Amino acid sequence: MTSNNCFGHNHCNNPIVFTPECCNNPQTVPITSEQLGRLITLLNSLISAIAAFFANPSDANRLALLNLFTQLLNLLNELAPSPEGNFLKQLIQSIINVLQSPNPDLSKLLSLLQQFYSALAPFFFSLIIDPASLQLLLNLLTQLIGATPGGGPTGPTGPTGATGGGAIIPFASGTTPSALVNALVANTGTLLGFGFSQPGVALTGGTSITLALGIGDYAFVAPRAGTITSLAGFFSATAALAPLSPVQVQIQILTAPAASNTFTVQGAPLLLTPAFAAIAIGSTASGIIAEAIPVAAGDKILLYVSLTAASPIAAVAGFVSAGINIV
Repeated sequence: MTSNNCFGHNHCNNPIVFTPECCNNPQTVPITSEQLGRLITLLNSLISAIAAFFANPSDANRLALLNLFTQLLNLLNELAPSPEGNFLKQLIQSIINVLQSPNPDLSKLLSLLQQFYSALAPFFFSLIIDPASLQLLLNLLTQLIGATPGGGPTGPTGPTGATGGGAIIPFASGTTPSALVNALVANTGTLLGFGFSQPGVALTGGTSITLALGIGDYAFVAPRAGTITSLAGFFSATAALAPLSPVQVQIQILTAPAASNTFTVQGAPLLLTPAFAAIAIGSTASGIIAEAIPVAAGDKILLYVSLTAASPIAAVAGFVSAGINIV
């Protein structure tokens, strides 16, 4: 069996700590302390400028906002190119184009700003900076979102639409690979959250888990009663492996009552196919399964990824995404 060096460093599981020995380090863009300082200053200025413009879209406020986005674009042009940075620059240029009009389309500007905020987080993660600076940038992003109105005035009520097919709840491991281990002592898997994941978790008796403070919370709370009708999942390997016999990845749904932190397996497990006789980096498996799992309002829903009990002793690593449909 090949080894995976990702499992030898506990801090590699921290989503905002990246060091050379951690696998899948997303930090690829160098930035000087002077450039980082300018970025922080510009973000702080944008927080107040965006709030001021939408409170009073005067020409002076428009030009002030235009100037800040132009400075931000100039700063990004100083940095090494990256997919995250290139996409962000395209959005900023689109925002600049809207603001150059004496009467900018506010609805279009709001839409572009929401896309801009969504692109900022991956860009921040690509910068080679310390965890404290990354956390500061993410805090500023939160303030930017809070300073931006959700939309324009409420329009007239439209006609009642057809009954929908339910709501889809997405889950993804984010930048932290899921670690799936079958061992002699105990089998452990990964809790799947919303852009993060928590490896090294075992189910008691293979059927339940009580979330301790050190684990964190990766559950979705159902705002209404309903039924989970399907579960879909996808796995992409981040490390090569030659197992003794085929290994198969599974995803399970667990639920807990509103006042409880103890989750119990519900429904049938989703077995991703194919099972792997050998794993290369980038190998994938996927699947969809129908379910009929009732949930009450306030119930918490959790996804757990692991290797099937029939899989041999092995340590598998990879990114995982999933979605459940609830009606």
